[in-house]
Amino acid sequence: MSSVLTFLVSLALAAVAPVPGPVTQHFVAPACQRCAGHRGVTIDNPDGLPARSPVAGNVTFAGTVAHQMYVVVQPRAGVLVTVGRLNSLMVAKGDTVGEGQEIGMSGATTYLGVRVRGVYMEPLRFLGFGRVRLVGGGTVVGLGPLPR
Repeated sequence: MSSVLTFLVSLALAAVAPVPGPVTQHFVAPACQRCAGHRGVTIDNPDGLPARSPVAGNVTFAGTVAHQMYVVVQPRAGVLVTVGRLNSLMVAKGDTVGEGQEIGMSGATTYLGVRVRGVYMEPLRFLGFGRVRLVGGGTVVGLGPLPR
């Protein structure tokens, strides 16, 4: 098994959702590096929930971008996991965080993104959450594999 595949399998088994709630905006890959797109997913959640790191790793960024607070965690070289739209931060650049560790307090929606070697990936698939099935009112009822 290649080291990349081994890493993807291990990451898929080690990810937790940053906040509970339905996905209200899905990943839309940009046509080019600077083109429009939604480079992650948006999770609808109550304002002020603890936001957790989906993976263990080193914090490479914790701060504000365009009036929004973000935390970027690097679980392995070349992989960055971003949790954003936070109301407050509990970590700083250089910190080491554990999977599921509180990293801040959420806003009314939370952003989750993944980059691998600079390329944005579909975060739910990459982190092993599969396809989220929603029923009445957006309730998450199960997870399953994404269609190929």
